[in-house]
Amino acid sequence: MRQVDPLDILETIREGLLVLDPDLTIRFANRSFCSTFAVAPEVTVGQKLYGLGSGQWDIPKLRSALEMIVSGHNTIEAFEVDHVFPSIGRRVMVLNARVVYRPGDNIQQILLAIDDITERVGLERERSAAYERVVVLMQELVHRVKNNLQLIASMIAIEIRRHKSSEGKAALERVSHRIHALSTLYSKLQAADTVEAIDAATYLDELCHDLVASVNNGDTAVSLKTDIESALLPTGQAIPIGIIVNELVTNAIKYAFPPNTKGAVLVSFKREGGRLCLTVADDGKGVDPQRADSGLGGQLVEGFALQLGGQLERESGIQGTTVRLILPPPEGS
Repeated sequence: MRQVDPLDILETIREGLLVLDPDLTIRFANRSFCSTFAVAPEVTVGQKLYGLGSGQWDIPKLRSALEMIVSGHNTIEAFEVDHVFPSIGRRVMVLNARVVYRPGDNIQQILLAIDDITERVGLERERSAAYERVVVLMQELVHRVKNNLQLIASMIAIEIRRHKSSEGKAALERVSHRIHALSTLYSKLQAADTVEAIDAATYLDELCHDLVASVNNGDTAVSLKTDIESALLPTGQAIPIGIIVNELVTNAIKYAFPPNTKGAVLVSFKREGGRLCLTVADDGKGVDPQRADSGLGGQLVEGFALQLGGQLERESGIQGTTVRLILPPPEGS
């Protein structure tokens, strides 16, 4: 059986390969190296590496790496070099070098593998630039949505002041609170300089306190307690959760307490066994089946809970009402 020449094996390798003497004279260059860097084998073998192509391989970072090999370091791994060649332009290369010994006479040589990653790096930079452009556009969209929501809220506020019907005013106020829940989210996204996710603690806590401040009236004094854990919510999840919180807190303040009474509403958002659980509880008089949250507000809560894939639980009695939304574990958890 014919013995396989190691150099024949090197010819099959995708990366460019050079075999160098300790003085960096090129003893072998495979086809991939010659093709990638546009050199001919007959003018490559026998030359010093730094003299190849009129000195275009005299690269400071490459020189520093090979000097380490010559001075006794046996290997260099994943050493990146970014260089502009006069003949072929810019190339980004990953170098791996190892000291080897030629069979038979035990002569030391250097095997230098050169992986040309120019195209890959270019694609990554293009993707990065495209992503940055998308982020800028999305941030501009967030800004415009927030401003439009504030404009709509202002128009509704004008209509509320002009409306004479108490039922009409109440309906418009409920719409205004829902818009405010969305506006708060977009304000937080803009402040965090992101469009993808928002921290539940900063978003829901502010939303709840704003709701209590806007819904409380002189006849009833309702205090708010929050226990909201920091958790990153994707925007698509934060929007329905914000609407649910808006509905539950608003209804608790408006309908759980008789006039001229005091009460408390607790809003909790915590991890329980890998799942996120939202709880809105009051110490009021319990649920009247005929009260307003059995209408559109209740439908919104149930609809968004279904959209989130969550489980909705309600308990009500003379000690108050508790509504819990148990969300499924996040994907990948």
